[in-house]
Amino acid sequence: MNEILTPKRGGDFLLNDVKTEEYYIPELISEETKMMKDAGESFLDNEIESRLEFMETREAITETPKLLEKCGEYGFLGLEVSEAYGGLDLSFKDVLHFTVTMSRGYSFTGALGVQTSIGIAPIFLYGTSYLKEKYLTEMISGKLLSAFALTEPNAGSDANAGKTKATIDSDGNYVINGQKAWISNAGIADLFIVFAKVEDDKNLSAFVVEKDFGGITIGPEEHKMGFSGWSTCQVFFENVKVPKEQLLGVRNKGLKIALNTLNTGRIKLGASCIGVGKKALFHAVDYAKQREQFGKSISSFGAIQDKIARMQAYIFANESAVFRLGNAIDELREEFQQEGKDFSEAKINSLKEFSIESAIVKVYGSEIQDYIVDQAVQIYGGMGFSAESPVEKLYRAVRISRIYEGTNEINRLVIIKEFVKKGMKGELDIFSRFTKIAEELEEDIADFNNDAIDQYQEFVNRLKSIAVFISGVCLQKFMTQLEEEQEIAMHISDLLIQLYVLESTLSRIKKLKELHKLNEEYHYAILKTIGFDVFTKVSNTINELIVSFDSEKDVITIIKAWDKYMKLPHANVKEERRKIANYILTNGVN
Repeated sequence: MNEILTPKRGGDFLLNDVKTEEYYIPELISEETKMMKDAGESFLDNEIESRLEFMETREAITETPKLLEKCGEYGFLGLEVSEAYGGLDLSFKDVLHFTVTMSRGYSFTGALGVQTSIGIAPIFLYGTSYLKEKYLTEMISGKLLSAFALTEPNAGSDANAGKTKATIDSDGNYVINGQKAWISNAGIADLFIVFAKVEDDKNLSAFVVEKDFGGITIGPEEHKMGFSGWSTCQVFFENVKVPKEQLLGVRNKGLKIALNTLNTGRIKLGASCIGVGKKALFHAVDYAKQREQFGKSISSFGAIQDKIARMQAYIFANESAVFRLGNAIDELREEFQQEGKDFSEAKINSLKEFSIESAIVKVYGSEIQDYIVDQAVQIYGGMGFSAESPVEKLYRAVRISRIYEGTNEINRLVIIKEFVKKGMKGELDIFSRFTKIAEELEEDIADFNNDAIDQYQEFVNRLKSIAVFISGVCLQKFMTQLEEEQEIAMHISDLLIQLYVLESTLSRIKKLKELHKLNEEYHYAILKTIGFDVFTKVSNTINELIVSFDSEKDVITIIKAWDKYMKLPHANVKEERRKIANYILTNGVN
């Protein structure tokens, strides 16, 4: 592999190693960011946790505007916005730290996320000076609330298929007609980011539409499985007159605005899954310590410790991947700014560049979050099924995470679509690496050495080789049609997801060692646990790929690569998991 400081372009992780000198890990959080997180914790304790039963009812929706305005007073709504508009101008990784904290706010977390990620962000990144000056200060203060009106009854994942129309009147202004569905914050919003096709345009355009423009009707609040305290409604637009100055970005380019905005949301969702996972694990550990069966605490049982260990290992891995990505986006944005781009253009381009990784952290984070919360319910046993338990509310709430910000199926296809596009354009030199690996298939491969970090670095390198080789086989067979072979495409995406997560985990542990912050027993146990998990999942994925081919030649070559590269350093993973569980039971969840 070729060594660089950090991958500077989306997908580079497949072809390059990572040095750790400038690698960012969450343990490097600044004191200022810690203070912001502490303020967020205090807000949630006082405003949400202290009256959680009420805050998870539909009646609580009426209190959301007041709470968002309080967030504005504390500065929570303008973390990413420049100081010129009243924001704090924090780095993206610092914003992700705060996102992790605020994720434990149940329904309120959703309302807060809409206001900042898909309400304020599009105007800040794409709005004209007129729109920024008109709205941002009021939005950051929480006095002007927003919603993102993209989804329609028959246009969910295929957003560009929306039927909402904008015609142009004799004065050059727009008139919008149509219907939107499942619009978060709709019941409390003062303005909407509305996506509609102008006249006979092929693609969507985006508009900033005030409720006071008239012609907007809000449907009743939806009844949902979870997040009952978060407003979700249909929105109807009937001859809504929108001044031409309210166009967001460029006509016919609204789909790009939507997709880039969703990239931000996907990363933040991955970060939110860290916080929710920690909250579920905290409750599970606390309950396991208190609950006694057969004369002793159930936390001493191997079956319970195994669950606790897996939960913690997944949280650590997800955290590693999310903050790796957040830092990469910050670095690329700074690089673009040094080249002369303004902040908004630099941020948009950096988010777009890492669309593969954004989809990865969304998929991985939401799926391990579901696992963690499910295991928390299992540790509670019958009490976990009771509405009185804290994990029951989490269980109902987290299921949406695999659906919004693009379903996980769509995100897996985003990964492969961007991967193929970069490969065909030569931005990722997959084919030359594939050719080299194919030529080396008959050569012997060295055994692992005795150093744990070196062992897993070698394992990561081998995973990269097999991922490149299998991707190359599939690209040769299907070329640009690979994404149409959805079952195969999603299996390749799964290879990339597991590789990115394992390398992120390894890089974090290497960085901790450099910083002399390594707890060797605990952190190596995490590495071995995630390594075995990745090995198992990748092996299953390759099996699925093998049975998806008719060609005996393709099957033989994949099996040959599998036999050569799919070797894992031996570890007693049962004992490693016990080390993790004992660490958490002794030191707590943090």
